[in-house]
Amino acid sequence: MNNLREIWGNRFVHYMTELQKYMRFVFTGHLAIVLLFTIGAGGYAYSEWLKEVPSEFPSAILAAILIGATLSIGSPVTLLKPADIVFFLPMENKLEDYLKRSLRYSLFSQLPVPYILFIVLLPLLAATEVAGKPQFILTAIVIFLVKWLYVETEYHYRRANEGEGVWKDRLVRFVLAALILYVMLAGSPYLIPLVGVLMAVYYLFWKKRSVANPFPYEHFITLEQNRMMRFYRFANYFTDVPHLKGSVSRRAWLGFLMRPAQYGQASPQRYLLRRTLVRTDDIFWLWVRLTALSVVGVVLIPFPIVVYIFISALAFASSIQLMHALRAGDDFRMDMLFPESENTRVPAIRKTVSGVQLLQSFSVLVAGLITFGISLPPVIMAVLVLIVSEVTIRASNEKPEEA
Repeated sequence: MNNLREIWGNRFVHYMTELQKYMRFVFTGHLAIVLLFTIGAGGYAYSEWLKEVPSEFPSAILAAILIGATLSIGSPVTLLKPADIVFFLPMENKLEDYLKRSLRYSLFSQLPVPYILFIVLLPLLAATEVAGKPQFILTAIVIFLVKWLYVETEYHYRRANEGEGVWKDRLVRFVLAALILYVMLAGSPYLIPLVGVLMAVYYLFWKKRSVANPFPYEHFITLEQNRMMRFYRFANYFTDVPHLKGSVSRRAWLGFLMRPAQYGQASPQRYLLRRTLVRTDDIFWLWVRLTALSVVGVVLIPFPIVVYIFISALAFASSIQLMHALRAGDDFRMDMLFPESENTRVPAIRKTVSGVQLLQSFSVLVAGLITFGISLPPVIMAVLVLIVSEVTIRASNEKPEEA
């Protein structure tokens, strides 16, 4: 297969098939209900706030910062594989044809986020009367042009520097993007060409530097592998992903949560499980994200009954996912080294999960007290998290432990 167009086409079909295979487990009826409640409650609160927003609110600055950030962040999607470092060498003079298609897909796959954000901010911009319909149309065109230029710029920057200091590059492009969006919305069109020229010069500079360097296969292959691994980690929250490779981090800053090991310790299972939960990236960040969503729901959703349903669903998701993650393990676990009976692991898992769910309940309580004041609803929210978590944990205990 010597035609790089055909290689890209086959890889793109395989890539889309892989996405569809896992996304059908992500977008289920349960997630649709959660999204419906979240978007509905958030939209209602946003519309009520717009009725009272002051005319001097800095909506143009806010829009420029948020949209500029989404325009500046986005890695190129190359679909390169480790074997390409060898098999693409004879066709390296035709590699640009392959990369043009990858950058084109990168552009259109990254455009929805800034446009969705722009659409969400349109009512705020209209309410504060910072711009009119012609400026909104021109801003939409500018968003497309800036994103197209930035996809090319990041590719050339990475090719010239092999990815080193990419956040410095993104910071420069963020400042330029926020500036051109602000002058567009604030009604200073005479500055738009100046900022546009700066963007073009910055792009041409890195394009010239990248052409002088050989193509860094290792960097783009690693970048592609990390991007797919992030997708697999996300999909693993909803279904088992065989391609997923776990990672661990020490997180010394959470050392106060873990008591030091002691000779003759009475509960070695809990000692090991606490460290497994804190140091395993997938498990730890799963719980952090679900807890953060619960707190955000308490703060943003104005109806207590909707908050009760929302945080109860997240408490169930947290408990069932943690129980599943801690009970599933490799063929060899460190607890097998301890001369303990086999029936100590499941009770230790239950106590560990109950402990972290107590922290989630406390977080919800604090958020509720800040939002609703000293009243009954925050207490109900915290109690609901504890009850749903405990019921889920006890129901999970009835299942046989996975080897």
